[in-house]
Amino acid sequence: MITVTFDIKKLGAIRDSKLEMKPLMIFSGESGLGKSYAAFLVHYLYVLLINDRLNNYFLESNYDFKSVFNEKKSGDILFRLSAKELFSWINKDAISYIGYMIGNENLTGEVEINFTCKNEYFEFLFEDEIVGLDKREEVFYKIVLNDFTYRIMANTFEPSSIPFADLLSAVLSEEIFGHYTAITRTYLLPPSRGALMELAERPSFRSGMYDEFFDFKIALNRPLPRPAIIDPVISACMQEVNNGNLQQVEDRIIYYTDSGVSMPLTAAASSIKEMAPFTLLLNKFSAKGLSVLFEEPEAHLHPERQVKVADLIACAINQGCHMQITTHSDYFIKRINNLMKLHQLKEKVHPEILAGLLMKKHIKDNCLINPTQIGSYLLKRMNDGTSRIISQDVLSKDGIPFEAFYQVIEDDIELSCEIRNLLKEN
Repeated sequence: MITVTFDIKKLGAIRDSKLEMKPLMIFSGESGLGKSYAAFLVHYLYVLLINDRLNNYFLESNYDFKSVFNEKKSGDILFRLSAKELFSWINKDAISYIGYMIGNENLTGEVEINFTCKNEYFEFLFEDEIVGLDKREEVFYKIVLNDFTYRIMANTFEPSSIPFADLLSAVLSEEIFGHYTAITRTYLLPPSRGALMELAERPSFRSGMYDEFFDFKIALNRPLPRPAIIDPVISACMQEVNNGNLQQVEDRIIYYTDSGVSMPLTAAASSIKEMAPFTLLLNKFSAKGLSVLFEEPEAHLHPERQVKVADLIACAINQGCHMQITTHSDYFIKRINNLMKLHQLKEKVHPEILAGLLMKKHIKDNCLINPTQIGSYLLKRMNDGTSRIISQDVLSKDGIPFEAFYQVIEDDIELSCEIRNLLKEN
């Protein structure tokens, strides 16, 4: 994966900050400083490349595709698209998308998504070819961009933006991820998701994040051409997180406990409901090729479960998943730190020593995570009420710093000492 940066001049409370995209991105800090805005910005790039949002560029630019194809001959250039012009639109569209997500169409901001692009211009070439048996041939139109070809049967061809948007998505995905099929699905798991799992009809939402979540629910119910192969370690991690497993039975979600009790999801604990979307996602699709924005995965979970969720997420990243996480949990961050340190121990201690430690602490080797896969960011409040995103050095001896939690812990300890002293005096 090449280096992709997000330069933020202004976005909500965030000012003059920079992010670098990694497979696992963790955003921590006080509430109201813009963690979700930063996560939405990264999520936007996946949505742009994987879904059909690039079609909006051609629609908003008022391309006349009938005239584009008019009297074109094989080998002709259909048209040239300026990369600078496209990226300028992408940066503005990112703000529109975040506004849609939070239900604020008037959101303003200034961001710049940067990565090395080989193309100064995108040239779309037109070709045609005849294929088939003698006297039963069929004509195909081909639109070519770089090394990618989009084929259309001539007798069903209707000029539109779809081939051009798909080709652009393929080219940009290839450059960023190394292969245009490296990421094939992207989903959002918003706050309060557990309460929405049993809703059969889509309510009228004021923010797009919950509309996207309902699209995700539809995807869970849609049959696949063939069942995905689910990694057994991920299945084991999910079993530990939930103390059981979830299955969709007809139009209901059923929770089966490890002790053999079954119940509808509505009767399960809050922790099971909040984890249900992620559990069902990993039950349905292979982790490889997924991108997931997961808001506060620790919600309603006991610390012991929060640690297990960190293991599950690390295992999914190792399988090829990309994730953007917002969190208030020091337990979650501590566990990610330990999984990174254990990975570093692979080169420092004898394999048998590490294996013994993992067995003693019931940690799976597949959950150890390379620090280079992680980007950790602390959102810090400034004196003027704005925030800055501070990049945290995950390669340091201590791993991800706990600055977001230190002051709260110190204040609480100080208060406890003062109360204890007053109790002694009286």
